[in-house]
Amino acid sequence: MVDEVQTFELFRFADQAQSVAVEVSCGAPLTSGDERSYPAEIVLQSGFVNGRVRLQVSREDLDEWERCLDALQAEEGAEWPECLGGRGSG
Repeated sequence: MVDEVQTFELFRFADQAQSVAVEVSCGAPLTSGDERSYPAEIVLQSGFVNGRVRLQVSREDLDEWERCLDALQAEEGAEWPECLGGRGSG
């Protein structure tokens, strides 16, 4: 019997022509020492390009993204690098 790994969409920002989403796999976590992370992908779709970027997210990353998404829903705004635990682009 093969265990199925479920993937869920953490969030999606979209308009009529394009979207960006983050999808997280909910299987066994990847471990490195005491740290655990989960495979994830940033998914970009538009009329001229589609792509996926693989990454790993920790439980702390997911908690921080939840706080950022809650702030956006409350129209308070959020800063993206802070939502990545200080691991934004740069």
